[in-house]
Amino acid sequence: MTKSATTSISAGNICTNSDRSVFYFATDTVVVKPNVISGVTATYVYTTTNSNCLEVNDSYTDMYFTVGSNIYRLDQGSVLQFYEQGYYFINTAKNAIVNGNDIDAYNDENVKLYKCNGNSCSIMDKPDSMTYYADVNKRIIRYNVNSDSYSFAYEKDITCIFANNKCTPNADLKNQEFCITYKGELALATADIKNRETGECYKAGTIGSTIYGYSQYLYNMNMYSAQMIDETGYYIVSLSTNTTVVSKNYKTKNNNLVVYGCQLSSCKVVEPDENTYYYDARAKTILRYKDGIWRSPENSGYAYISIDPANTYIYRFTKNVEEVKINGMANYGYYYTVDGEMYHCDRDEDGACSPIDNTGYYFTNAGEVYYCIHDSEELEPTECTKQACVSGQYYYIDDAYYRCESSASLVPVMSRYCSYNDNVIINFPLALTEEFPDKIKQAVEGIEKNNNSTAIVSRRGKNYLESVSGVFTNCTYNVEETKSTFDLVCVNNYVAVDEETDDVKICSMEQLGYVECIEDEENPEKCN
Repeated sequence: MTKSATTSISAGNICTNSDRSVFYFATDTVVVKPNVISGVTATYVYTTTNSNCLEVNDSYTDMYFTVGSNIYRLDQGSVLQFYEQGYYFINTAKNAIVNGNDIDAYNDENVKLYKCNGNSCSIMDKPDSMTYYADVNKRIIRYNVNSDSYSFAYEKDITCIFANNKCTPNADLKNQEFCITYKGELALATADIKNRETGECYKAGTIGSTIYGYSQYLYNMNMYSAQMIDETGYYIVSLSTNTTVVSKNYKTKNNNLVVYGCQLSSCKVVEPDENTYYYDARAKTILRYKDGIWRSPENSGYAYISIDPANTYIYRFTKNVEEVKINGMANYGYYYTVDGEMYHCDRDEDGACSPIDNTGYYFTNAGEVYYCIHDSEELEPTECTKQACVSGQYYYIDDAYYRCESSASLVPVMSRYCSYNDNVIINFPLALTEEFPDKIKQAVEGIEKNNNSTAIVSRRGKNYLESVSGVFTNCTYNVEETKSTFDLVCVNNYVAVDEETDDVKICSMEQLGYVECIEDEENPEKCN
């Protein structure tokens, strides 16, 4: 069987001479002669052996050869791929690791930073915020975003022993957040620590796992680096792991969490307000600390949420399993939250949202009506009960018409609900109507005076909105003003005389208009 021809060898591979007594490491693509049929060769067409490959021997022991994100080391008779855990500043032109003495060497244009995790290596992009690295030389290197340059973090790095989340430095750790362990790992002290004394510290377990560490600033740390948090928002962290909160952290009794509130790089520990949910964009959750327990809402809806230290408001959110998505900020008006609380977002108070402080009926922006009982002494929580409406009927609230959907939700009357020739029932809720329209007001007074009755429709169930009801027709929808208008036919129990027959007639909600009025035997001044 004829072997396929080898026409090229890519960088990072090896090839041999004709008798296989010497082999070479390819530092660039090697193109072989087209008449070579099989195997590998050291005969080159376009370049010479010292420009695209090296003879493998111990003269290159101290060098690091990079091909993309891979690092190789050469020794006598061997080529080894290198991925020992750590950060490596490598000058790819010199194939050498930068030593820890000259900061200019770190800023050379040929230097790339490699991160190796024990299995593979990757080339690191420049971070977007201040970052500290403990490199292979056991020096703490700081990257400054503003100057796009590396510098030594301290004139002299302090070595420390780390154990049980505590550090013991070999010199006074003063005005220095970081020390470096004897193994070359990066540790963050929460405060100054005197020589040979012990203080609280943070250190990640591996280069592949990250934790949050808090000192003068909040950092996202792995074993050899710490990147300063420079993004506004909340960071909810489990104190047992120092990692972003997950559901198992707050669904247990020992749900010990801390909230860091950050405005760019300025971060502080937040004392949680029991009426406020805090949103963590990384955890994609909202949590509230009340009665000693952290909780996330069970359902989607509205809640009083702080998305960062400068923005706390009523927000609408959706929850899918454990993931929460903030859909948008509420407008001015009333909102019933997922925790059974009624809030008012007041246009006159710079849009601030606060719980209601009066007993009464409230029409929410979600189109629901609640009756809320507020304890003025605030010994008991406010209790709100949703009020029912009659499905398919219309309601007049705050100078606008609404249609009842699903017995509890009121939606604005749009063109699809507006039919000119239909007779419909419109209700005027007593609790939400400060003053009736003139025609309704006159009719109500006439019913009380002339028929010894009332225009209020009595319904079964204590949670129905008590309303004055009437029959209306000629619905007209104004597209430009997005507003509907109706013409009055009659108000419930209104009695009138037919101009043609002189018969007495009464307005019936069931018949959507006038019907014959029969005298009430028990009440001569009333007909039904």
